[in-house]
Amino acid sequence: MAIPTSELQKINPSAIIELFELQLIASIHGSDQLYRWHSGSNQNGNGEIVWQGNSYARFPVEAEGFEFTGKGQIPRPTLTVSNVLSTLTTLIASVNAFTPANDLNGAKLTRIRTTADNLDAVNFAPVTTTSTTTTTIADPADAETVTYTVTVVQDSGGNNVFALNGVQKPVITMKRGSTYIFNQEDSSNANHQLAFKSDSGGSYTTGVTNTGTYAGQTNYITTFQPPYPDAPSDLRYYCTSHGNGMGNTITMNNPNTTISTSTTSSTTQTNPFGTPSSNKFPDEIFFLDRKVLENREVVQYELVSALDLANVRVPKRQITRKDFDGVGTFIDA
Repeated sequence: MAIPTSELQKINPSAIIELFELQLIASIHGSDQLYRWHSGSNQNGNGEIVWQGNSYARFPVEAEGFEFTGKGQIPRPTLTVSNVLSTLTTLIASVNAFTPANDLNGAKLTRIRTTADNLDAVNFAPVTTTSTTTTTIADPADAETVTYTVTVVQDSGGNNVFALNGVQKPVITMKRGSTYIFNQEDSSNANHQLAFKSDSGGSYTTGVTNTGTYAGQTNYITTFQPPYPDAPSDLRYYCTSHGNGMGNTITMNNPNTTISTSTTSSTTQTNPFGTPSSNKFPDEIFFLDRKVLENREVVQYELVSALDLANVRVPKRQITRKDFDGVGTFIDA
């Protein structure tokens, strides 16, 4: 906590915010309730002022007479609080039921002053920021879905090979962003699971999903959706048990493309005047000493310092030149 000197030295400093805390004393008032008030509202929906996580209720309150005059007398400010809704009258009645005729006397009032740049961010209206991103994607209108019925047959050399739709291990053509379904339900696929690999990078599983338990059983299907634009150009299909010889290469082409536009929004609350902190002026602490006025509109109190409560006067005696001409001069003996 520090005095907001740098803010006050600006050409256009932010506003000075006045907050009040009224602390009851349990032994006198029957409660140690702390009331926080502010005679105004924040910039977010006309709500309460929040400072350092504490909410200060919107409540018409005015305090004056805190100035030090330089005459050696401690100020005796006045506190005037709205009573239109009988808020103070109700509180006074509760206190007087505990200590008759107390009228809230002895309660501690703390006057807190800070600058607007120190207020919590929740005091200010949310700001929504919208950003738009454009991305080149595979055109869905150009996508295709191709289904291959996979069987295992013997080629002319007596070797097991995959047959796709009856064609022995053909070179197949794919487009990035499309869907290719390999149905391996035929029993000839037992122990011959079809998979994909990159000649330069090994096994390739991106965009590949398998349903079912084992190749050659009912509902065993491999689906491959080569991603755009990342699917490699050197892919092939093969048997995980018997290698490349059962399959062949894949010619990978790019599809037509289109521009995808996405919009994202984020809402944040910030203090437009600066970074919130605990900086403030020195607290001014006084005590309610005497109820001056109470009616349906306001309740007014005279405040005193802790020294006044203890019947101490500082200084004990003050002598000025008005009292004695020699004050402030040197007299030769």
